[in-house]
Amino acid sequence: MRSIIYRLALLAGLLLLAAPAQAQFNLLPEVRAGIGARGIDGGGNLLDPVRIGDANVELLFALPDLNAWSVIGELRPHLGATMNFRGQDSYGYAGLSWTFQAPVLPVFVEASAGGVLRSGLFNAPQNDPSRNFGCGVGLRVAGSVGVILPLGTSVIGTVEHLPDFGACGAPRANTNVGVRLGWRF
Repeated sequence: MRSIIYRLALLAGLLLLAAPAQAQFNLLPEVRAGIGARGIDGGGNLLDPVRIGDANVELLFALPDLNAWSVIGELRPHLGATMNFRGQDSYGYAGLSWTFQAPVLPVFVEASAGGVLRSGLFNAPQNDPSRNFGCGVGLRVAGSVGVILPLGTSVIGTVEHLPDFGACGAPRANTNVGVRLGWRF
């Protein structure tokens, strides 16, 4: 029995090595991670240590059929999470990102839209500029500018807006900024 399993494993390995390059596909081509500041729409000092309390991780996936819809740039589904370490709520999000890289410069811009699901209730006072959106689910839109570095890495600045459009009472929104490092595989 072991002999058959070893032979099948060897055959599968040889088939993978012999497969043409275009048949190989990387589903997860990019991972991003960084820190963020919350509630920038309330004014004040953006670099205030009280505001810098978010850690973000985002995964961008590649689907070849999806890029057939994009004439310029690259369309990719994304899945991310922002964890707060200052007592505010954390949230997860998913959606679609469109990335356009400049033809000559190592610079890219990106627009993202999708949904967000927050972890719990937010207990900040009503007038606190760092107050998060009021609903458990909502919309997330983001814009990013990145610089491509050697070895498949990049530095990315992101602004995201999380509105709830008044779905759970008075309309509330939160605008956050962050800096992330990206790794392409």
